[in-house]
Amino acid sequence: MFVETIVLPRSEWERGQERLRYTTDPPEALVVSIVWDSGDGQVTGVNVWETAGAIADFYMERVRPFVEAEGEPTNKPQRHGEPLAFYLRRSL
Repeated sequence: MFVETIVLPRSEWERGQERLRYTTDPPEALVVSIVWDSGDGQVTGVNVWETAGAIADFYMERVRPFVEAEGEPTNKPQRHGEPLAFYLRRSL
């Protein structure tokens, strides 16, 4: 697994969410994506991927065309690497 976080203005996140389709057509390698309102018009997100290579594939397939059309985001994702430990409850 590989973890990344990002903080963006809510309007920017909404545009990206629509174009990148994290939840409407999630990439197979995306294990979980959680986003919340962090106040002051910002949202914070955590994405957990199967591998670091999966992020690179996602970037090339979906993010790069978006960036070429819309420009660079105000903040880039922070890549944290592989978790030392995690817990995932099987049913909600």
